Amino acid sequence: MDRKEFARCCQAIEDGVEVYLENIASHETGKVLFCTTDQFRVEVAGQRQAWQPESCEESSSSTESPHGNL
Repeated sequence: MDRKEFARCCQAIEDGVEVYLENIASHETGKVLFCTTDQFRVEVAGQRQAWQPESCEESSSSTESPHGNL
């Protein structure tokens, strides 16, 4: 995910939208809780993790996903 997509996801979180990401390195899917200046803080199976945006892509289960209407 590039910086522009990161900013868009973080803005959606601030607006109250649920955003889900897939970590392309670990293949885990997590719900974004909030953003720091350069990381997502996500909840995966009840645990919190910090993910780098470049290791993430938006999950199809996300409300804001371009594929969410499929």
